[in-house]
Amino acid sequence: MKLDFNFNLIDLDGNQIENANAGKLLANTLVQQAKGDAVKYWEWALSLNKGEVIDLDSSDQETLKNFIKDSEALAVLAKGQLLQVLKKD
Repeated sequence: MKLDFNFNLIDLDGNQIENANAGKLLANTLVQQAKGDAVKYWEWALSLNKGEVIDLDSSDQETLKNFIKDSEALAVLAKGQLLQVLKKD
């Protein structure tokens, strides 16, 4: 599944949050982890930081979904919008 995180997060009023690109936020969160598949996280982070679409198989989708859900570094405002990308299709 191709996942596009290249969008700005929106606030509770539906306005785009300036300098809050979802892909860049996710990329930075991935590379700051001490646990997990370091190579996989690094490769995803490089692509996300460039604004690229990432293509994940079902196993990797589940890995990313759990990473987002379990992350203590991400606020619910971001988690909800990131997880919506994984729900599409």
